[in-house]
Amino acid sequence: MTVITKAIGEKKPADKMERPLVTDTEKSGNRDPKADPEAQHPPRDMAGHYLILRRPHLNPHSMTLYCLIFTSLLGMSLGVLGGVCIYRRYAREQMHRFRTGWYSIPYERSDNKMPFVSDELSAGLPGDTDFFKSLARDTEQEALVLDKSAQNNIRDFLQQQSKIFSKNFFREYVEIDFENERYERIDVPDFRDGRQGRFIHDFNVNLTGIIDLSGHCCFVMPLNRDRVLLPRNMYDLLNKMYNGYYELNTEVIRKTMRAVFPGIEDRESVGTYIGRECENMPIYQLEKINSTNTGGMVKRSIGGDVFGHFAGSNIVEYDIININEVQKKSGMNIN
Repeated sequence: MTVITKAIGEKKPADKMERPLVTDTEKSGNRDPKADPEAQHPPRDMAGHYLILRRPHLNPHSMTLYCLIFTSLLGMSLGVLGGVCIYRRYAREQMHRFRTGWYSIPYERSDNKMPFVSDELSAGLPGDTDFFKSLARDTEQEALVLDKSAQNNIRDFLQQQSKIFSKNFFREYVEIDFENERYERIDVPDFRDGRQGRFIHDFNVNLTGIIDLSGHCCFVMPLNRDRVLLPRNMYDLLNKMYNGYYELNTEVIRKTMRAVFPGIEDRESVGTYIGRECENMPIYQLEKINSTNTGGMVKRSIGGDVFGHFAGSNIVEYDIININEVQKKSGMNIN
């Protein structure tokens, strides 16, 4: 095999000689404009080719700032006024629906008139004046209204003779569902020889709840509509007794009851109102005690504390004979 190679001493043509990328002339800055294509174009005026806008930093005018502040305050004011209007409307609906107040129920009826009391109220019912006048304002029905001097005398007399009233009267604080007639709530804080209790009459589920505020437990029993008037009828009766149109029947009816064990687990069965009042409290069913289921003998708890209230017909007292056992199971001690 024969390998032919190029002779070492052979010279290359001049046009094929390798040329440097940068010549000495270019290094010195003297370029040939014909050799540089970019140098053949005239330099552009950048200011004339592009539109340069100079935007100065503007400070807000004082009037603009005041307008923004005023707009913000106006928006906040409208929001506050709107909230107040909504609240007042809701509160007015609740006030129109519910009637709250207090009245005093006598234990025994006296034939003597109370001093400093006008003839119109001598046979009437001491109570909250605003509570009984609200019906006349809402229904636009006129009723007998006592003069201001008599009202002031009544208040002064009740304050001065509070000790006497505590012996012959017991006070009830009532909340009545006047519009829907669904329930009544009666608080009896100072029942004579009794316990501090609260009665809830739920006309939706036909149940009466007794909340023992001292022992922190609840009792439920069927609603007796013969003894408990409907909310509107109850209000009308109290209004008539307050104005002297109707004499209160102070006959006391005593009922002996017994709590059934175990307690009620299904709280929904007692209704919304009783379940709300008896939250975090044990609930027991009450059954009536009579001679047929006790053999004629009833063993009562020591102490004789009873729950009593007036709900439209007589004063009803409930004596729970095994309340001591209820307190033991509830982890409470009777004081």
